[in-house]
Amino acid sequence: MKAHSIESNQNNLSTIVKATAIGAGAGYLGKMWYPLTSDEMDSEFRGAMNIIKNESKKVKEKAIDDIRRIPQRTLAQDTFIRIIDENAKLVKANPDADVQKNTFKILKDAKLNKTDRIQFKNIVSAVQSRAHNLHKKCSKAFVDVTKAKRSTPWFMAAGAVAGFVLGLGHNILKTDV
Repeated sequence: MKAHSIESNQNNLSTIVKATAIGAGAGYLGKMWYPLTSDEMDSEFRGAMNIIKNESKKVKEKAIDDIRRIPQRTLAQDTFIRIIDENAKLVKANPDADVQKNTFKILKDAKLNKTDRIQFKNIVSAVQSRAHNLHKKCSKAFVDVTKAKRSTPWFMAAGAVAGFVLGLGHNILKTDV
């Protein structure tokens, strides 16, 4: 094993420069990778998330209204609308009511056959996914915007320092076999 001294003819500076540049690039990418802090999740952020949640609820209600407007509904569609309406009445009368128990009772009383049960599950999945997809896309976009507002030079400087230290360490410990 042969160790190179600092006085060797080999240019060790290029390794440090490359490592520093790679570290700065990693720091820039780390700006978007690093999770939001509690300071970034301020009242403005929470307000925007509430707006996104309310818009998702509107999309869900619109999907339910679309089913409600169908003139010749199937048994599964009727059961779905009945569950929505009866659970809304139950919650209005008693906010602590067990709507899950009421839902299972209505489903049992509806006597859906296998095809109707599959259609019912598909209706529930479709309504939920419309609202969920909107919420997911909008909240991810707002989180990304919040992360993009971060100060880039600090992340790049931290990455550059880490890259410099790693490049220097690599040169110090570099050995040829």
